[in-house]
Amino acid sequence: METVRLLADHEFPPELQRYLEGTKAWFNIDYIPKMTRVLAYQPEMSRTHGRCSRRAMSDGVLSRAQKEMLAVAVSAINACDY
Repeated sequence: METVRLLADHEFPPELQRYLEGTKAWFNIDYIPKMTRVLAYQPEMSRTHGRCSRRAMSDGVLSRAQKEMLAVAVSAINACDY
């Protein structure tokens, strides 16, 4: 299986720092999620993924909290560390 070395916080290019800080603020966390670190290798994909995630997680028929609980359940079923 191929692996990707995840960048440390200080290794991200300056142009991605605002996006990464926004990710931490959006999710109200003090770390950069692993998926965000992987996507940082392709900055345009990072920005697109970020916009799509924010739209998908915004309140709608289900609240953001409900969507996050579904994500936790799916992660647990798939033995994901998140």
